[in-house]
Amino acid sequence: MSQNDDIIRFLLDGELKQLRFSRDEDLRPDTSLLNYLRSIGHTGVKEGCGEGDCGACTVVIARLKGSRLQYQAINSCLLFLPMIHGCQVITVHNLKTVAKADTIYHPVQQALVEHHGSQCGYCTPGIVMSMFALWKNHTHFNQEMIKEGLSGNLCRCTGYQPIVDAMMSLSGTTRDDHFSGSEGNTVKILRELGEQQVPISINTGEVTYFKPVSLENALVLKKTHPEALLVSGATDLAVAVNKGKKEIKSCLDISGIEELKHIRKEKSSIVFGPCTSIEDLGKDAEKELPALHEMITLFGSPQIRNMASPGGNIASASPIGDLLPVLMAYDCELEIRNKDAQRKILLEDFILGYHQTDLDNTEMITSIRVPLPGKDVVIKSYKISKRKDVDISTVSSAFRICTDREGMITEVRLYYGGMAAKTVRAEKAEAFLLGKPWTKDTVIRASGMIGSEFTPISDARSSAEGRTIMSENLLVKFWEDTKDISS
Repeated sequence: MSQNDDIIRFLLDGELKQLRFSRDEDLRPDTSLLNYLRSIGHTGVKEGCGEGDCGACTVVIARLKGSRLQYQAINSCLLFLPMIHGCQVITVHNLKTVAKADTIYHPVQQALVEHHGSQCGYCTPGIVMSMFALWKNHTHFNQEMIKEGLSGNLCRCTGYQPIVDAMMSLSGTTRDDHFSGSEGNTVKILRELGEQQVPISINTGEVTYFKPVSLENALVLKKTHPEALLVSGATDLAVAVNKGKKEIKSCLDISGIEELKHIRKEKSSIVFGPCTSIEDLGKDAEKELPALHEMITLFGSPQIRNMASPGGNIASASPIGDLLPVLMAYDCELEIRNKDAQRKILLEDFILGYHQTDLDNTEMITSIRVPLPGKDVVIKSYKISKRKDVDISTVSSAFRICTDREGMITEVRLYYGGMAAKTVRAEKAEAFLLGKPWTKDTVIRASGMIGSEFTPISDARSSAEGRTIMSENLLVKFWEDTKDISS
């Protein structure tokens, strides 16, 4: 490794920054970007919750994608400092400019001023940054796009309508700002940083942090450091660290490995890397995997989807993981590798129990394959939660069905999240439905069996009885949405 392998480099305030962890006692690799920014005077970046729920800490990360910059709003409280290596970091402090002692606000800021889009102001910097990302990525937008862009920003003053009005006033206007003028130079610097990348290895005595640049390098590190926690988006792990529920001793950050970020269509399947962002996956899945796309629209917020990865959501093996039921319904298959071998396994067989998988401590998920369903197969996904946005599910489900020309069920699978220690199938109901007509009477009888199959828990989101009712009603909802499939 290079002698400088404990250094990270990134752009901030129009300058190339360099941080060397071995020389700064205040820096740890599990330091959040939020805490670092506030420590150097970017106090407009606020902490509201420390778990990606409020959006007050939103900043924008610009990454090189091909020959252009991609601007992504992210929660800085959920990003470990080494993860910004090779990126441009933009905060609310960077939006305004000063000319002849006069402050010139960015068009997004000015529009919010003119439409009275700020009330108490605490959440405003994060809102500004979410809207800045929307403004940079789209020339035209409608109210739905604006509301989606705001879905990860909590305003307790309920000041959303003026913000929507402000952004609508900018739709179709010129996109020139001071970032546009320097974009060519930014692209050049980020490209050079990418070409100069070497594996990063940080050891502070308390924390060991590895950031490889290739899959081969990552597999070697996982073999020699099997205790290292795999990190891709860190949206789950960072919350545990922020809340003092987990202390990182050793970490293997695979978020910078481009080999693990592919999305490609093959003859009969969609194949994507475990480190692909959930946001990118959702966009690519819309046409050919609509049930997956629909579930992703309910996944966290734009800030979280820009960071979270399908590999992380799968490997966490949460009983309420948003992607698990729908990926299982699509017959998802995982490619798993270690330094010396690789194997394939169905996702349904990979999840063993509560946060338990078939992965040993030298292995990692390296590819995810989703077969394209046949034209006669119908798959739908559903999520029930207390809020539509930025909430984990109370009960989720994904259903797969195929009928013949007479409307008789030839294939059926019913997957549920939130009903047991892992994603489970309603096998008794499936057996009852198979070979029967896809009618309301049949479905209602099958739904009555589901309650006897599971023993859900009661918690802050729902009682066990409530979950049982939801699981039964979701099957009826599925029938309502698909009752005409054989007509």
